[in-house]
Amino acid sequence: MASASGPNQKIITAESGQDVILTCRAPNNPISVVKWSRADLGDENVLLYRDKQFIRDDQHPSFKNRVDLQDRQMKDGDVSLILNNVTINDTGTYECRLIQTGTSGQTIISIIHLHVDPPDQKNITAESGQDVTLICRAPNNNPISVVKWSRADLGDEYVLLYKDKRIEPDGQHPSFKNRVGLQDRQMKDGDVSLILKNVTINDTGTYECVVIPSGGGSSKPINTTYLHVDPPGK
Repeated sequence: MASASGPNQKIITAESGQDVILTCRAPNNPISVVKWSRADLGDENVLLYRDKQFIRDDQHPSFKNRVDLQDRQMKDGDVSLILNNVTINDTGTYECRLIQTGTSGQTIISIIHLHVDPPDQKNITAESGQDVTLICRAPNNNPISVVKWSRADLGDEYVLLYKDKRIEPDGQHPSFKNRVGLQDRQMKDGDVSLILKNVTINDTGTYECVVIPSGGGSSKPINTTYLHVDPPGK
């Protein structure tokens, strides 16, 4: 609850892929509007809840279908935010604002600084011409329907997409065609490691491994691997 010295401020650290609760509790007055925002998002909000429904018009796209109130009834003034499957892009300062019934002005109740650590990162150095294995193991031995290896600097094109027991060629970056595969297409014990053949200095970069479990569910980064390829003759 806000005090004379200003709203409560908290610092939270989370790991990529976790679900996080940003706690906020209002004074026990009826609440008409709850707004969660982040300063660096401009006019778009994280969540806006008004008249017992979510207002999605000005919601930042990265939060669509990923946020909710912990208690939509806001019992005892609980207006805490649930943020699912966090990534490093969720790092920032979140503000919880309210408009209470019978008032017009917004009150900042709490400010939360969220820091999200990147997925476990490994560093590998290879020589040009080598074949390299980027290790990735999915947790819990759940059946896997999709494996995606990507590299941020490639834009929408991916390194490898394995779906329905086959490699999808559409959308694959041309430089990886016929050069990549899974170490074990049966994905035994969750092994979704990537084999990258005949590497060149152009393969240097940060690779991310993402899996989607069978039956649906959110895609979660398992780990990232930074690959550095030395030029020939080094």
